[in-house]
Amino acid sequence: MGSLAEIIFLCGFSGSGKTEVGEILATKLGYEYTDTDKTVEGHLNKTIPEIFAQLGEDKFRFMESDAIRMAIQKKPQVISLGGGTIHDHHILEYVKAFGLLIYLEASPETIYERLQNSHMRPMLEIMEKEEESEKDAIMKRINGLFAERLKYYDQAHQKLSTEGKTVEQVAEEIEGLLRQDAK
Repeated sequence: MGSLAEIIFLCGFSGSGKTEVGEILATKLGYEYTDTDKTVEGHLNKTIPEIFAQLGEDKFRFMESDAIRMAIQKKPQVISLGGGTIHDHHILEYVKAFGLLIYLEASPETIYERLQNSHMRPMLEIMEKEEESEKDAIMKRINGLFAERLKYYDQAHQKLSTEGKTVEQVAEEIEGLLRQDAK
């Protein structure tokens, strides 16, 4: 009989449920939990939009990679990655080498709906355009980012749709996959 993966990375677009699913999954498994976005925010005492605006995306990505390196020192661990983290090929290969990478998939329309109830992420900020509604502009940005990131998300070890599921259901489904893989 095998054992559960010691490090589980959750990736996906903003609004895919990585944070809530990660917290629930870590509790179910008795693992430590890290959200790399929250780690960076806590280290700088700034929100992600503030970090992007004041320090830029490159600085944020550098600090994010440090947060990953620190988190994998604690095993067992569930680690929620920022939406654009694995867009960097080196980070993608690094996380795949150190743990099980699970892509939480949601459609652009679902992402849009979920983000309406939260603060907008810096990668989704839009320029004012008179010819487009705000929703059209945001959907255009989401679809563009999906097109850029999908080839990276598709390299995950596992892919799991979050469509029409609660975060508890997604966490239970992942736990089931992990336990099945450990047999």
